Amino acid sequence: MNEQPRTRTRTRLAPRIRRASILDAATLLILRVGTAGLTMEDIATEAGVARGTLYLYFDSVDGITSALRDRYAQALTGELEPLLATGGSGSRLRRLDTFIAVLTSAIHDRQELHHALFTHADAVEDPLTAAFRVLLRRFVQDGREAGEFPVPDSDLTTAFLLAGLHAVLTEGLHETSTATTVAVAQKLARRTLSS
Repeated sequence: MNEQPRTRTRTRLAPRIRRASILDAATLLILRVGTAGLTMEDIATEAGVARGTLYLYFDSVDGITSALRDRYAQALTGELEPLLATGGSGSRLRRLDTFIAVLTSAIHDRQELHHALFTHADAVEDPLTAAFRVLLRRFVQDGREAGEFPVPDSDLTTAFLLAGLHAVLTEGLHETSTATTVAVAQKLARRTLSS
């Protein structure tokens, strides 16, 4: 019997679409097997592209996981940013409560991916922390200027809020219910800002 060698059907995609499809495939793979021992070959196979194609977009597995962390941070920030809009009417503390509730729910819903991207040995939370620092800093400064947040320093208050929220969410989402986690985070944030 004369078997023909299998050839891969080439599909031309715009570069941004190809890059996104590679990241989508890498996400699915990471959720299935984790990041330990992950290779470019694994990701290329999952994405249905040749290794050479993969290297046109990313130079390493670390480059892919870094891009995934950035994409995760951008998506989460985009979802949450409107909740901390500056100015306007209405209680800033209520807006912060909503922000905390939605943030907690979003991280809970994406817990496996969040854990895979941000808790392995080489991971840093820089894109996520940096994005939230900007959002919270702007929000705290706006509340301070409006006289609603009597805090002495916006930067230090923001740093404290970030550290506190991170600690409560990290522990709470692993150890207790989402509702309890939200309630504790909201209470601590309110105490920090309404001293």
